[in-house]
Order: sequence, then structure tokens, then C-alpha cells
Amino acid sequence: MVNLSKVAENLQELLDERGLTQTALAQEIKTCSSKLSSYLTGSRAPNFETLLSLVEYFHCSADFVLGLIEYPQEEVEYKPAPPFGERLRALLREAGQSQYRFVNDTGISWSVFYHWLTGKCLPSADSLVRIADHFGCSVDHVLGRV
Repeated sequence: MVNLSKVAENLQELLDERGLTQTALAQEIKTCSSKLSSYLTGSRAPNFETLLSLVEYFHCSADFVLGLIEYPQEEVEYKPAPPFGERLRALLREAGQSQYRFVNDTGISWSVFYHWLTGKCLPSADSLVRIADHFGCSVDHVLGRV
């Protein structure tokens, strides 16, 4: 589960380090300031697209933004994230795991899983953390960035 207060703290740290305002960041990543405000006040976690925009803009770890690790790991060479459905299939292959086992072990519904595979929807931040926990890896690995 994503710790919303840690998300807020880490995003504020990234803004402060770069001398950015919430409005300036919103313009840079092409989102609305009110959406960023909800992340900075700890009322919600970034959605998939905004999370990717944030980590690409700040060139830092998704695990840091989500409050799962203490430091942003900016020195890592991050790759562009592939389409999530492709990445999920690759994770299953890497783990030698069937779709059936993944769904049963994670408690994610078949319909949600199918929509992820086909690109009809994207996982929430909480789901990304759940997937990373299931595979014993980082969220950045789940996203295909490392």
C-alpha cells in the first residue's frame, strides 16, 4: 500500500531541490495543478500516467516517489517504460508464472488483469506496489525502467 504522506513528502522534496512551484511542475508535465495539489497534501497517489511523468521529469525512482525507498536514485540509467501489458507479460515469463497463478496469488480480478494486458486500463499506484511485492522486485522493475 502506498503511504500517501510519504508521497507528499518526497514530491515536496523534489520540488524544493529544484526550486519549482507546483504550478511550474504542472505545466512541465502537462497536468493540472489541482491534481498535483492532491498528491502534495497526501489525499491521493499519482495515477499511472502522472507517476511516469513525474519520475521521467525528475529522473528518479518510482519507488522513491511512492515512498518505498529513502533516496531518489537519480544516478541510475532509467529506460523509457514500455506499454504496461507488454511489461506484465514479460514479468510473468521471467518468473515462469501462469496468468492463473498471478491472479490467484495477488487477488487481482481476472477482468482487471485482462484490461491491463490489453491496455484498456492501467494499474493504480497501489496495484503497482502489489505487483512489485508479488514478484519481489522494485516498482521501477515492474514498469520496465531498470
